[in-house]
Amino acid sequence: MSTILGIIKSMEGTIQNKPPCKKAIQKMVYLIQEAGENIGFDYRIHFYGPYSSDLDAEMRYLCGRGDLTMEETDQGHLLSVSDISEASEISFGAQHVISNFSSEKPTQLELLSTALYVQRALQNPNDEDIIAGVTKLKGQKYSKSQIEYSISDLKSKNYF
Repeated sequence: MSTILGIIKSMEGTIQNKPPCKKAIQKMVYLIQEAGENIGFDYRIHFYGPYSSDLDAEMRYLCGRGDLTMEETDQGHLLSVSDISEASEISFGAQHVISNFSSEKPTQLELLSTALYVQRALQNPNDEDIIAGVTKLKGQKYSKSQIEYSISDLKSKNYF
């Protein structure tokens, strides 16, 4: 049984009534882990924010086994659980994170997870430090006000 399948199943239809994309799953699992749920994936910073190659390998494995289907679209690689009997129940903590963030578009999840990654990497950062860190990683992709909003959102959800 796979926790990843449970997370994907919980997210199906929550973002614009579509299956979640790989990018959204990467960011959601990062947010779940940073909320204290130990799923066991290591993350590093990548072009689209925090990324786990082990999680990517797990999703490919699940596709190869037939438990997960991946449809390549102009909106990314959309994932659907093909056999719900293999999807394990997810913890209350993971479900709480999903309910907090699953309506966000993948680009917003990218910003949220990147801001959190920067906050975790710095020693006692203030908001300006986090804004500078996100801007250094993302360039002009996000405005200062978008980054500030993400910081505020993470604070309101007790991430920092």
